[in-house]
Amino acid sequence: MKIFFRTVSLLDLDWIFSNPTRLICLVVLFQMRASATPEISAPASYPLPIEELVTEAINNNLELRSYEAELGVARGERRQAGMWKNPEFEGNYAYRRVSDAQELLTGEGVSRGLAIVQTFEFPGKGSLRKAIANQNIRLAELGVQQFRQALAGQVRSLGIQWILVRENANATAELSERSQALLQLLEARPIAGPTKLLEFRAIQGSLTDLHFTARELKQKQEEIRIQLNSLLGRPDKEEIRLDQGVGTPAFPVGDIPNMLRSGEENNLQLRIRHLELERAAKAVSASELEMAPDFKVGPYFSQETAGEDALNMGMVLAMSLPLWNWNQGGIDTAKARQEKAYWLKQDAARQVRMVIYQRIRAYTLALEHLQATPARDINMLSQSAGLADRQYRTGAVGIQLLLEMQRQFLAALRTRNQSLLEAWQSWLDLDLLTAGGCLPTRQAQSVSTAGTNP
Repeated sequence: MKIFFRTVSLLDLDWIFSNPTRLICLVVLFQMRASATPEISAPASYPLPIEELVTEAINNNLELRSYEAELGVARGERRQAGMWKNPEFEGNYAYRRVSDAQELLTGEGVSRGLAIVQTFEFPGKGSLRKAIANQNIRLAELGVQQFRQALAGQVRSLGIQWILVRENANATAELSERSQALLQLLEARPIAGPTKLLEFRAIQGSLTDLHFTARELKQKQEEIRIQLNSLLGRPDKEEIRLDQGVGTPAFPVGDIPNMLRSGEENNLQLRIRHLELERAAKAVSASELEMAPDFKVGPYFSQETAGEDALNMGMVLAMSLPLWNWNQGGIDTAKARQEKAYWLKQDAARQVRMVIYQRIRAYTLALEHLQATPARDINMLSQSAGLADRQYRTGAVGIQLLLEMQRQFLAALRTRNQSLLEAWQSWLDLDLLTAGGCLPTRQAQSVSTAGTNP
């Protein structure tokens, strides 16, 4: 096939187009070659930045679909709340006998009639019902918005946590490889005296501890990966690759009064509680108006054929009389729900203020620890651990200094990464509490930029 196409490319085009048969054969061969070429699917765009994982989660998360479906439910209820009731048809048919004063039969026949009536609600009932339905739509929209923000924050937090756990796991694996290589070197040498034997056993014990730590970190990575895949709507076994570092958050918190004010104005949970209070107030008005009568109005027709024919036409009016049921129980229930909504709103405002104070303090303390332990100190400890390993091989340092350097390096790395994670989690919590109203949310994308710790 390749030789044929290489030959055809050298032929004169006039010779090909001069004969239709040749042209058709050439087109068919090109189609056969194209169909024989296998399709190559585009590879997954790995490594993915964290913000792309957020977008993927918002597009594929299953629980978010349920919140969006609830919004559709609220819109359907609003549409139904504005519909008129269907007209009612009433009819009757009966046998009729007519007798005189002496109870003598004077005529017999039938009596029949029909009426078509339309129900008209008392003024205000429909408006309140539609207003409550509109509140339900706004509540459902805020619910979707709140879940999206919470989902984005959770994906960012898990992504950052996965990167930091991987960094701890890589450092532990590196020390394990060094210790394993050192054990192999010592095994190749003759062990002279009890001191060397005890040093050999100490390195074996240290390696066992490193293996246990590596297993814990690997398990933590797997748990985060499975949780992330669940949020992203992926299969549980799919790998997560995030090949970028996590830098220190550089977001000014600002003054607390402005943050509290922003939280009270923008917090989605507070807005939901406020809407619930407004809806409860409208529900009280609707309950008080429930006892007002509705009207049924329409034309009617009746005919009697016993004796003389009688034909009647006119209008019918029907309404309920609020004599016994004044809906007092429903009014009491609606007022109790209104009071409940009021106290829930007050409690939510108190909770928001409390958590904002807590997150600000946690964010500040984490930043102070990160400033006290810069990344260059961790790099220096890593280099020192490597230096201690090399110097121990030459006999310049003892086993105690070697093991101490390894422990101090791992401890410093894990504590700094823990503070880094807490700083980001506190910032993400503040961003969720204020709905991005007081923090530069767009700068959060710097977490997904490639690089190393500053």
